[in-house]
Amino acid sequence: MGGVMPVPAVCGGAIETLVTSIAKKYSTQDGFQLTICSVYHPKAVEISKQYPEVRFFWTHTRNIKYMFMHAIFLGVRMITGKCIRPLQRHYNEIAELFRKEKFDLIIAEGGDTQAIIDIAKGYTRDQFANHIHIHYLPPENIVQNYGNVIGVSEFVTKEYLKVCKMPVKPHVLKNAIDVQKFSRNVSDEQKRSIRKKLGLKEDDFVVLYVGRIMEIKGVLELMQAVTGLEDKHIKLLIMGSANSGKWAYSSYERRVKKLSEQNKDRIIFTGYVDNSEVYQYAAVADVQCLPTLIAEAAPLVVLEAMAEGLPMIVTKSGGVIEYVDDSTALMIEQENIIDNLKEAICYLKKHPEARRQMSKNAKIQSKRYNEAIYYKNFIDLINKIMFENMENKNGN
Repeated sequence: MGGVMPVPAVCGGAIETLVTSIAKKYSTQDGFQLTICSVYHPKAVEISKQYPEVRFFWTHTRNIKYMFMHAIFLGVRMITGKCIRPLQRHYNEIAELFRKEKFDLIIAEGGDTQAIIDIAKGYTRDQFANHIHIHYLPPENIVQNYGNVIGVSEFVTKEYLKVCKMPVKPHVLKNAIDVQKFSRNVSDEQKRSIRKKLGLKEDDFVVLYVGRIMEIKGVLELMQAVTGLEDKHIKLLIMGSANSGKWAYSSYERRVKKLSEQNKDRIIFTGYVDNSEVYQYAAVADVQCLPTLIAEAAPLVVLEAMAEGLPMIVTKSGGVIEYVDDSTALMIEQENIIDNLKEAICYLKKHPEARRQMSKNAKIQSKRYNEAIYYKNFIDLINKIMFENMENKNGN
């Protein structure tokens, strides 16, 4: 793991949440021993007891000794460009685990992928898998050492392979969520209470944005689209922060907040909302928008919106369009995005029957991406990689 947030995902994080979903379903009867390396967090340790068959290896990144060592690591790297792995927190402790025993397969879930190679001595490249959750073009040193790539979409996997000068075995493992968590019922009374709290009227048409407040996400463009519409009953509800946390802030987020304050009659900016509470706000929305300006791998927010039964407006972005189709979303071009957003929002407002059908389809489609199916696909993938490795070993 990346060494920043823990598993189980008590502090959030898309990757951490996906790994937690694997821990929930894991059983030693599946034919392998699962070891998860995670940063220590007392709450995570407590919750991990719910998964007694999973082996958790905790690293102590907040230990004063390791923090001091890591400070030296950063200083040396900044001055000389060299990485002294025994000084790098999180990975220095995992190195000890790798020295003590031999794993058949190591899957890198974000973080410093080069560090994993440096601390894992005596492994072949077929024993390493790089699980890609973002649009990522790997440097040659990573390609040389990772014999497998696991992408969250066909798009991101193909993009990775484009720069690979050495053979890499490609795999696709589509994302998943806890569907029940986002498909909870919200009573009419609760909806009225939330609308009142947000200052929304009964006849307001609510466009929802959930995600990080970053320039590449197209948040300002969405704000400009909504405020540029003549229909004053179309409101925009924005939930998120610069870095998926309560205390994160950025100059771009300040611009978003300033524009929302200048248009309080049209825009509601909540800031960070805990993932466990998002479904309540989604219940008062009419449509959810993902106006991303880049090619994204496959954001989980798309699956969450489907589970909540929200029709979507998405840009034709990377792997996003592998998860939605015309029955669940309006897919628009990134070019002339403001005008395209205006047109899509107005269309959905004027066609309530289309929204109802899209909502119904979204809920049905979301069930394809539940944790049980994700785990089965994960097991199949592990077995495939191990079988291929065994064949290669016997062939040699």
